Amino acid sequence: MCDHCGCRAFPPIAELTADHETILDLAWALAEAPRSEDRPDRDVRRDLLALLDRHVAKEETGLYPALVATGAVSAGEVRDLEADHRDLRRSLTDGGFDRRDFYALAAHIEDEEMELFPAAMLGFDDEEWGATSDAHRAVDAATAAAAVT
Repeated sequence: MCDHCGCRAFPPIAELTADHETILDLAWALAEAPRSEDRPDRDVRRDLLALLDRHVAKEETGLYPALVATGAVSAGEVRDLEADHRDLRRSLTDGGFDRRDFYALAAHIEDEEMELFPAAMLGFDDEEWGATSDAHRAVDAATAAAAVT
């Protein structure tokens, strides 16, 4: 991960970047986990799915719409990113996550960190940062409420 442009100074980007680091750690552990009847990867897979679901919700309800609104990315580019999210989730839930899936995930994250995050830093004003932060808070609140039930 990089920090050459300073986009991590913005809390929503810092949060997404921290998630990316944890996601990559968990994903590598899963890709390298031995496959057996005992399924020692079950806890890692569960933790990764929980983090990904929360993280993806933040990107798809906060960051991506704001980037489209500012013209930094097209709706088609967002559809491709969202398709990556669905493909990743599918590979995790069908039990077939492997090194190829890890490298596809790493490439997706690199695109976000090298292209989208700097675009947000340069293109967002207070309104977009506020909307992105609000989306993050809403996802966190929904996650917390779901954990209670």
